[in-house]
Formats: sequence, structure tokens, C-alpha cells
Amino acid sequence: MNTIRIAIVGLGRRTFKKALTTIGDDAERWQLVAAVDPDERAHRSFKSQFPGVPVFQDVKDMLEWNKGAEGDLIEAAYVAVPHHCYTSVIPHLLSAGIHVIKEKPAATSPEELMLYQSLAKANAVTLSIASQRRYGNSMMQMKKWLAHLGGISSVEAKLKLCISDLDEGWRAKNALAGGGAMADVGWHLLDTVIMLARVDPDSVPNVAYARLFHVRQSQGHDCEDSAEVILEFPSTPNRTTAHLTVSRIGHKEMEEIIITGEKATMTFDGTETWVHFNPVTGKESLQYNSSRVPADYQSDFDSMFTIFHNQVRAAKGEVPSTLQHDCSTYAEQDLVVTGTLRAIYQHAHKQGVEQTRPLAEQRRTNLTLGTPGNNEMLTMDWPKIDGVVEDAVIKQLHEDISIYGNGGVFKQFETEFKEYHGAASSYTLLHNSGTNALHALYFAAGLMPGDEVIFPVYTFHATCSPAMHFGIKPVFCDAESNGNISPRAISRAITAKTKAVVVTHMWGIPCDMPVICSALKQWPRVLLLEDCSHAHGAKINGQHVGTFGDGAAWSLQGQKIVTGGEGGITLTKHADFHYRQLILGHYNKRCKIEIPPDHPLHEFALTGAGLKNRAHPLAIAIALTQLRQLPAFHAWKTKYASQLTVQLSSVAFLELPLKNTDADVEPAWYAYVMRFKAAQAPHGLTRERFVEELHAKGLVDVDIPKSTGLLHQEPLYNKPQELLAFVYNQDYTPHHGDDKLDEFGGAQAFYDEAIKFPVYATAEGQVATDRYVGSILEIANAWLHGDAP
Repeated sequence: MNTIRIAIVGLGRRTFKKALTTIGDDAERWQLVAAVDPDERAHRSFKSQFPGVPVFQDVKDMLEWNKGAEGDLIEAAYVAVPHHCYTSVIPHLLSAGIHVIKEKPAATSPEELMLYQSLAKANAVTLSIASQRRYGNSMMQMKKWLAHLGGISSVEAKLKLCISDLDEGWRAKNALAGGGAMADVGWHLLDTVIMLARVDPDSVPNVAYARLFHVRQSQGHDCEDSAEVILEFPSTPNRTTAHLTVSRIGHKEMEEIIITGEKATMTFDGTETWVHFNPVTGKESLQYNSSRVPADYQSDFDSMFTIFHNQVRAAKGEVPSTLQHDCSTYAEQDLVVTGTLRAIYQHAHKQGVEQTRPLAEQRRTNLTLGTPGNNEMLTMDWPKIDGVVEDAVIKQLHEDISIYGNGGVFKQFETEFKEYHGAASSYTLLHNSGTNALHALYFAAGLMPGDEVIFPVYTFHATCSPAMHFGIKPVFCDAESNGNISPRAISRAITAKTKAVVVTHMWGIPCDMPVICSALKQWPRVLLLEDCSHAHGAKINGQHVGTFGDGAAWSLQGQKIVTGGEGGITLTKHADFHYRQLILGHYNKRCKIEIPPDHPLHEFALTGAGLKNRAHPLAIAIALTQLRQLPAFHAWKTKYASQLTVQLSSVAFLELPLKNTDADVEPAWYAYVMRFKAAQAPHGLTRERFVEELHAKGLVDVDIPKSTGLLHQEPLYNKPQELLAFVYNQDYTPHHGDDKLDEFGGAQAFYDEAIKFPVYATAEGQVATDRYVGSILEIANAWLHGDAP
């Protein structure tokens, strides 16, 4: 029996009581190799039992350690963390190719679960939900006996716990648990009822009645402690009705299920299962008692882990797939249970429960595909406004819509953002736009009138325009073949007057940072600043963009990979850079909190510099949902970009991105920008004609990016004195890196040849990517064979 190396994520009471016992007692199947929990007390308890196993405070730290292990040590992970932590844990594990078994609920929304399932599929790993009752001996027996019942008319199900301290732990908070008794113990009951009612996997039952009760209002929990629910299953032959009772405050613990069918009734009291036949059948009752332990008995929890072991081995090809438990059936059931749970919260009358988090209605995907191969319009709306986003906004509406300090969702986003970039000791600061984020960064850098600042000539204007308000002299540099600034041009442009070099990672492809950093070592006083607005999640040689220099800025605007509609964020390793940004646009409370009392800027804390750059909490609540999905977005974008590169490599007149590079580059794929090579194209086919034909096939998102162009041609940089006379003299003359307006041949050629394609970030993008490839090849072949219209 092959041993699987497993990690534990979340060292709570359930982990110590159940999971560690199961894993520790089954050395033939499991080898414990790592653990994660932020609590030092949990570390100490774990180390006392497993002294040789490393334990980490963060999943990312464990995964970094795992990369250094020979052959990636971790094969599987058991996850038992608070529900609100799912999105910062599960995508990272699945993206790392790790099989996951996680505690229920499967997710906090159907959309979130679909994201996890698609990510598991993309990385060829198993995602299993630790709803152990479904694997237990009693449940298996009940499923076998269902055939005796005939058509099922009704199900009555009760599950009651007796919990004295409802205000203890994260489950007491709606915002952390996503609900109360119904979302917790109710998950088990829903899972059982939906399985036994033989529900159509594509059908979520109707909620006929739902009432949530907050009985013990004297305790500190803010969610329901009991619930009564009636469900109708229209897809079942007899339109089965289910009556559910869930409670955390029962006078004693109890579980009861009664299933009434045409031929018999089945009952379960937590120990014994009976089938009572109708008298007319003449059959004797059947009985199964789970307390009578057979020789090969396994607990529900042990059985669940045995099945997960088989799933992992089958996924790895070590055992025939016939030995793998039916993952697809449970995946469908998990979606039904998750959708039902949300429907219950939507329709429930809440007695004594403060309605702080009404769950939004599920929306259809924002992806209009049409049928592959036809000419129906194909568009990608971004971001995808799903239940996760809607829930986050509604939750934030009830928490705070204006944050003066550094707490709440601001603290969450800023902390998770720098941790994602491996820069936990750096400073992050949210702003109300990416443009203002750059403006704050330039203020922090101390740009002054007359300072020469090097910029790429090919970039969106907001990279440079905020710096013009400081009276600087922009020095533009040419582009390489991928549109990014040329390191050689930077080296030629630096002078004793150069204050900073600004690079933009265009279209999500990292600039050649190792070469640029090496060149700047000769100029230690020159600052290196990064505009990462296109490049959320991009890396070069394993290092995230935005962490190479003195500071960086990202946009969180509507179309960006991580978006809040509007917003921006900066990251810097310099405390003074951070304090100056605070003074510029985050006056009063936050300045007083973060700028040390003995710092020269502290006396300006009340007024700051008179500007207000604070982000809106609702925008950041949206952006936080996107940030937590960034590993999944990155995985899908990388997959689709790779497909485009491989499948379109035969088209001679299209030069694809990353054709020639020695560095280990991981683009963000904000867009996939090809270069149309007219010299290799069939006679009569131009870039504009090619794009027109793609539009005619419904691919309307294909674009010739005109608004991103060569900045030296814009009047703001040639004659800024006409707009910004307060910092520019009337005799101002522009400066360019090579002192000639016509020496930007690389940038001009890229601009003249660029065609921009969207890169999808979710599972639905496969159909779209296939359609793009098919349409491009169809047009190319028609022109090559003389069949063009």
C-alpha cells in the first residue's frame, strides 16, 4: 500500500481529536510531513506530539518550503480552517498540485466551489469534502435499503447538539463563519437529506419555508443557533418534501431521520436503522445497528480518509480508476448542497437574528459564448460579479462604508497583498486609483522640478502624467520586441541628473528586471520604481514584479486582473516612502496611527498635504475577493495563454509573445498581445483587415490598442508649461533618451503591429479560447489558400 505524504492546515480541536489520530494511526497510508496554523499555542501542542514535523504560520510559507524539498514533498493536505479563510488557502494548495480534503462546508457560495472544482481539474488533483457522515456505515446501509421504500414522499430530519458556550471561537461570528447552525451542523443534515432523497444533481430544491432563531441572545454570537426548514424537490417523481430541524442548543444531542416511501418507512436514530414495511407487503422489518462493531469496522472519519487515499492514488495512476470513489457524483452533490444552503439564507425569516449578511442571488456567468464555430458575439465581462462578490459588498455595507484608519477591509487587503508578494515586512497602502497610487509614489520618492526621470516611451500615459505635477523632465526610452522598456536604452539615458527609473510591465509581461537591476548598481542613488498595473501576480526568476526596486504601484481599476472597480495600491520597503504617501493623501487618523511621534512628518498628521486619496471600502471589499482568487486566475490565464502560443505557432504572420527569452518569466497575462508581421502575411491581408474579420466572427474583444502609444508625441510631455505653468517655465524644452524624436523605432514598430486578445481567468474560458484559436486558424488558412472573402 503506497504511503501518501500529507500536510495539515489548521490545528484546531477537531484536527487534534480526529485527523491527527487517524493519520498517526495509519502509517501504511499516511506520512505527516508538515502543518500550518497561525497560533503559536497550536504550534507547541503539535510539536509535543510530532517533534520532527515542521510547522508553519502560513500556507505560502509551507509551499515555499515545499518547493525546496526534493520532488515536492507534499502530495495531499487536510484543511480545517475558518470558513472566511478558504479563499486564501484552498487555491494555493490546488495550484501547487496538492490533493485536498477540506472540512465542510464545501465553500461559502456555489461560485466559490465551482472555482475550486475547476482549479482542481486544471491541476489534475482531487478535491474532497470532509462530510464524514456520507462515508459512514449507517449511511452506506441506508443507501442500500432505499430501494425497498419505493417512491419517497417525505423526509423528516433532525440534528441537535448541546453547546454551552455559543460565543466561543470564530463560529460565533457570522462574518467569519458565513452563517450559524444552518451553515455548520446544517450542512451535514442537508448533505444527508439530498443524498437520500435521490435529488437530480442539476436541481436545487425549492425553499418552501425557512426560519432562523437566535434564542440565546444573551451570549455573544451574532448568528442563528437553531433553524427550521421545509424543502420541496420538484425533480423527484413524488415531489418529495423534507422537513429539517437544526439546533446547537438542544437539551441533549440527538439525530433522527424518517423517510416515508410508498412501500416502507426507514428510520434512523443515530445508532439503529430500521425499514418498516407496509403491513400489506407481509415483509418483516429490517434492522441495522451501527453500535455492533464488526471485525473490520472503521469509524466514519477513518472511512473517509481511506476513500480519500484511494482517490489520490487513482488520480496519480497508482491504482485502477475503478477503485476511486465517485468524486464526480459528490462534486455535483456539493454544488446542490451549497446552492440549497444559500437559498435557505435568502428566503429565511430571521427571528432574533440581526440581518448583517443577506446572501445575494446567484447570477449567471458574465461570459457570453454563443455556440463554438458560429459568429455569435463573444464577450468577456470583467470582473465576474458572482455571489462571492455580492456577499462581500453586502457584508461591507453593514460593517463600514468609510474607513479613516488602517483597520477593517483595508488592513485585510494590504496585509494579504504584501504577503502574496513575499514582502511581509514591506509597507502597503491603498489609494482611490492606480493613477493616484503612482502620484503618491512619486511624491514619496521626492521628485522635484528639473529632476530627470526615465520612462518607457511605450506605456499608458498614467505611468508618466502624475510625475509631471512635480515639474520633472521625462526622459523616454525605446522598447524591446515585447513592448517593455529596453535595458540598453536605460543605460544610455542615465545621467548625473537622473533621479529615478520607472518601468512598466506592459500587458502583464515582466520587464527584464535582472538586467535593469544590474545596470542600476552603477548608479546607487537612482531610484527604481515599478508600474505593475498590468502585472498582478507576474514573476521573473521566481520573484514577484513590484519587489525589485524602491517602490511599486498597481491599479485596481475595472479591467485589471485584481479589481475593485476603482482603486490602487503601493508597496515599498522604505518606511519614509510610506510615511510621505500617508501625509500626501491619508490625513489625520491614519497618519497619527502609523507615523511615529518623533518623525518630522508627524506634526503634519492632522492636515497632511491637503489631499485625500483614501480608497472606498466597497471597492476594496470587491478587490479582496479577487486577490484571494488570484492564484486560480493566474493558473487559468497561464493555461489559456499556453494554448494560444502552441496552437497558433504555425501562423507565420503572427509573432507571439515570449518568443525569445532566457529568463524564467511568469506573465500575468493581462492581455495576449501578438504582433502582425505584414511582410509574412498573404498579399492584401493587413492588420486592420485581420481584426475586422475576427470581429465579423463575433470576436469583438480583439483590439488594436490605440490609447496606449508613444508618449513623446503627446503635448503634455512636449509643452507641459501650457497646462502646468505653476511648475514649468515657458521656455521648457522636452528631453528624450537619444535626443532625437525619431529614435524610438522599437516602440513604434510594436505600436504599429500590436493586436490585443483577452485571456480568460476562469474555467468558462476554455470554450472561448478554443473559438479564438479556431477562428484565427480559419482566417489564416483562407488567406493562405486564396479563399479569403
